[in-house]
Amino acid sequence: MDINHNDNIINRLSNLALTDEALNGVDLSFHLVRVQKESDSFYQSSGIQLAPDVIKWVKKSIIKTLQGLKEVDDTESKVFLVGNYNHEIKINDRIARFELSENQGLLDKVRKLTTALRSPDPEYSEKHTSFQIVKLTLGEQDAYFCYYRGVKKNSMRTSSKKIWAIKNANQFIFTEDTMIDLGGNIDFFIVGDFIFIINVRHFEFAFDYRDHINEQRDRNLTDIISMPFFDGENSNKGKFEESCKKYIHSRGLAQIKRDTLTAIQTNFEARCNELSQIKANLPEDQAEQERYKKKYSMIWELFEYIDLDNRKIIFKEGASPRALLHFFADKIVKSFVSEDFKVAIAYEE
Repeated sequence: MDINHNDNIINRLSNLALTDEALNGVDLSFHLVRVQKESDSFYQSSGIQLAPDVIKWVKKSIIKTLQGLKEVDDTESKVFLVGNYNHEIKINDRIARFELSENQGLLDKVRKLTTALRSPDPEYSEKHTSFQIVKLTLGEQDAYFCYYRGVKKNSMRTSSKKIWAIKNANQFIFTEDTMIDLGGNIDFFIVGDFIFIINVRHFEFAFDYRDHINEQRDRNLTDIISMPFFDGENSNKGKFEESCKKYIHSRGLAQIKRDTLTAIQTNFEARCNELSQIKANLPEDQAEQERYKKKYSMIWELFEYIDLDNRKIIFKEGASPRALLHFFADKIVKSFVSEDFKVAIAYEE
C-alpha cells in the first residue's frame, strides 16, 4: 500500500494529533538490536521498558519526524515523496522504497529481525548494540522505525575519561548506567513488505547489504566476461574484472538487470555496426571533427575499448572500465533536445 494512502499507518501517524487521547491509541515497544553475523538468527535483541512520559515523548518525536518528511507536491498537497531504491544513486529529496519481494536475501533478514524482536534474548549485552528499533502499532498495522546508533556506557576506570554524574536528591553522584539517545533522524522504517529508506548507508549497515551488492556485482561480472566478445587476444578479462571490483564501480555493476545482460550479448554486433557507422561519418574538416566528437563524446571513448573489425573487447592494464560499464548498463542515451549523447545516471543525481 502506498504510504500516502489514507489507510496506511505511516500517513495515519503523520496526521495524528499530539493529544494524550490520540497518542494513547498508539502502542509502542522499544528494542535494542545487535547484528551477529556468526549466528543463523543474524540478530539478537532486548526489549527495553520506558517510563510513561518517555513513551509519550518518543511517540511525539516519531510523529513530528514523519511530518517533517512530507513535502509539497505539484497539487500543493503535503505528501511523502517516494522513489524506488537504487544500488547506485541516491535520488535527492526522495524516500527510497525497497520492495522486499524483489530480494529474497533481504526479505529473510527482515523476517529474522522481526523474529528477534518477538524473542528478546535474556543474555543480550547492551554495550554491543548496533541499532534501535521502535515498533508502533495503530489498529492492526505495525511499523518499525530504525535509529542506527548504539548505546553510551559510562566508565570510571580511568580518571582521564569523561564521566557522567546525575542528580540524586540534592547532590550529583557518579553513574555507570547505560545511556540511550532517543529521537532524532529516522534512518529507515519497515511497513509490511516494504522498507522506506532515508539514510541509505545505515540501511545497508543494518542488513549487511553491501555484501549483497558485491555478490550481485560478481555475478554480473562473471556473466559479462563469459560472453563471446570477451575472448579476444587483447580482452584481458582478468584485468577488467579486477578493475571493476573497486568500490567505485561495484554499485553500478550490481544495478545491471538480467534482461539488460541478455540484451548485451544479443545486440552486441548491432551496436558495433552502429559504432562503426558513427566513426565512418567523422567529418574531414578539423573544426567539424571537434564538434562531431563532442556530440558523441560518451560514445567516442568506446573506440578505445572495442575492436570493431573483430567484434571484441580491448582492455589494457591500468585502464578505467567506466565507459564500458556505461555501455553494458545501457546508460548512454540520446537527448531529444540537443541530440547529444549523455549518461542516463547524470539526469538522476
